[in-house]
Amino acid sequence: MTLSVAYFGTYDAAYPRNAVLLAGLRAAGVDLSEFNAPLPQGLTATDMATLTGAGRVAQALARAHLALALQHRHESRFDALVVGYPGHFVVPFAAVVARLRRATLIFDPLVSLADTFTGDRGLIDGQSVSAQALSASDKLAFSLPDLVLADTAAQARFYREAIGVPAERLAVVPVGALPAATADGSARELGSKPLVVFQYGKWSPLHGAETTLAAAEILRGEPIRFVLAGEGQLSGELRARIADRGLTNVEWLGMIPHEELRARTLAADVCLGVFGVSDKAGRVVPNKVYDALACGRPVVTRDCEAAEELLAEGGAALLVPPAEGTILAITLQRLLERAERARLGAAALALYRAHFTPAAIADSLLAGFAAVA
Repeated sequence: MTLSVAYFGTYDAAYPRNAVLLAGLRAAGVDLSEFNAPLPQGLTATDMATLTGAGRVAQALARAHLALALQHRHESRFDALVVGYPGHFVVPFAAVVARLRRATLIFDPLVSLADTFTGDRGLIDGQSVSAQALSASDKLAFSLPDLVLADTAAQARFYREAIGVPAERLAVVPVGALPAATADGSARELGSKPLVVFQYGKWSPLHGAETTLAAAEILRGEPIRFVLAGEGQLSGELRARIADRGLTNVEWLGMIPHEELRARTLAADVCLGVFGVSDKAGRVVPNKVYDALACGRPVVTRDCEAAEELLAEGGAALLVPPAEGTILAITLQRLLERAERARLGAAALALYRAHFTPAAIADSLLAGFAAVA
């Protein structure tokens, strides 16, 4: 009998984590239904840390609950209900729906709210009432599902130790990436052209973009060009540093569409992951790293438990200590050699095809479901 799954909540269907899971479930032949009332796109984490922003979130969530109630009321029974990211605040309602439909409730949090806002981003005082409210929200959202997904084993351990999720209700499901049809892992001959080093993100402290700029400053006389895309919490500080230090070897693109991010990744000679020093930065492998693997691009990212867990196979990435601009600069100089880039690109693509395609990610989710169903 065909497995039926409802993908449910306030998730952003275009966000890489959701896009990969949805594509993988469809490819697996799952009977997939979507019930989605996404939150406003323009509301950033910095906005949500303010009273005004929190009020906007509350209003959006009220509308989302009503929309979800109207969407699912005539739906027949399904085997599993997956709450996509972001979805922490709709888990209680999803739990009611799942019980009514006799479905297994699966929650894909991707992050802890308290850890993100107080630890990683530092937007909220960890001792404040707001921090306590976020911790309570985490506890509730993580306690109700039959299965909680974690993108790395290190993150699963954090959910277990910090939030109290039992080990038997956790499944490790890496983020993965959509395939790039033209990826072949090859490396271009530079000739008189500079090595293009690409990094993108929403520029929270996790990304460690200041380390990238430190490397750029060291390498300003080398044939290496840095391209940064995205906007976020630290954008102003990063742009100011580029201007103040006269880093003419750095190009700031700002926010660009998903399609251009993929094109820029494919066109880059080297892709950078994260270099932040937070505990969270050591527990995750971000979207951009998987995207680089899918594009067959050499990857340089932070050396941490999560990277050792998922990226070590076949030497598919170069790992450097966090916040070490000098070591990053030395590593990038090494990648001026075409043979080294070709080796890394081929290893990256092989690792992606073995473990991080949508089909592989869906298999991990379905295995987790089978264990608790």
